[in-house]
Amino acid sequence: MEEKKKLLWDAIKHKPVRVPTMYRGEPPVNKRLVDYFNLEDIEKDWEKLVECMGADNYSDGETLGGFTTYFPKYIGPDFGTLFEINRFNIWGIKPVEIYAGGNRDIVFSKNPPLSESEDIDDVKNYPYPKLEWFDFSVYKNNSEQVAYQSEDEQQEIKISEFEPSDKYFLNTSCLNSIFMTSIFMRGMEKMLMDLLTNKKYAQTLIGSIGQFMLEFCKKNLASIGKYIDIYGIWDDFAGQEGLMLSPELWREYYKPWNKKIIKVAKSHGLLVCYHICGNCTPILPDLIEMGVDILDPVQTSAKNMELSSLKKQYGKDLCFHGGLDIQGFLPYATPEEVREKVKNIKDLFEGQGGLILGPSHYITNDTPTENILAIYR
Repeated sequence: MEEKKKLLWDAIKHKPVRVPTMYRGEPPVNKRLVDYFNLEDIEKDWEKLVECMGADNYSDGETLGGFTTYFPKYIGPDFGTLFEINRFNIWGIKPVEIYAGGNRDIVFSKNPPLSESEDIDDVKNYPYPKLEWFDFSVYKNNSEQVAYQSEDEQQEIKISEFEPSDKYFLNTSCLNSIFMTSIFMRGMEKMLMDLLTNKKYAQTLIGSIGQFMLEFCKKNLASIGKYIDIYGIWDDFAGQEGLMLSPELWREYYKPWNKKIIKVAKSHGLLVCYHICGNCTPILPDLIEMGVDILDPVQTSAKNMELSSLKKQYGKDLCFHGGLDIQGFLPYATPEEVREKVKNIKDLFEGQGGLILGPSHYITNDTPTENILAIYR
């Protein structure tokens, strides 16, 4: 195992190593840094960029590989919608592209497909996606390829000889955002009300989503599970102050499906990284109990998400991935303040593992180049 991957691996396993660092940035930031170092293109030169900056990895949200995350190739019907890597469109959800502050983002239609439904038969008879819409094949002769994430459209790369990489983490993550899918299909307010007052409807919808995602996970990992290192989940059900629903409701409706999916990932010997923004502390013991290894993004600007507190309470069981606030700190601090913050965090974890330090989310375009470089230098 090459040095940098081993360093990250040892940090995840809480071995006594130096604190590794990772970078992740929005496309305009990537372009700025690529130009700064006289490189050609982020997709071709991401490894060179990481090396030039002095970081150890280019990370993603729920995975540790922004350019090494594999998805089965979509071969299903054309829904006539914008490409969006998480494939929310297969549920009848319409992705819409927006630009703000130089950043490209995707939001979803204001008219969820089940927003006007009150009849449980509408849920039972809904046209859910099908597994045959995806090609889960992997061929050892390298004549076939496995789809991976890119910014604008689904491209393809090869897993070298379809063997685990000694150089960087190989990951998979797709179609496991059960909460997000349910609110995009039903609408946030109605879904949350259903959990309390229309329980049969909620159970049927969430169960239908969860069952498909579980079967998708089984098929996906049966194909590529032995070639990868990490299974990633993202499901943003927390805000700055706390969860969007009570911990009890999450445990009743969503946790059982998460638990089943994680069990499949663990059966393939994979690390599990769980991405949830905001204050997720009320359910961190649940994530640990289910077998989650890595928590991302560690949004320290949210309530109760200070790294020192998280380390004290959960540091023996979780590796934290992120931890540098991109909202109120990185864009506005001086380079010296960034260096001081990084030093303090490293001192907290140095020689103990349990942290891969980097921005809490993709660095946005309002962050000065000097501040970005100060993280790693």
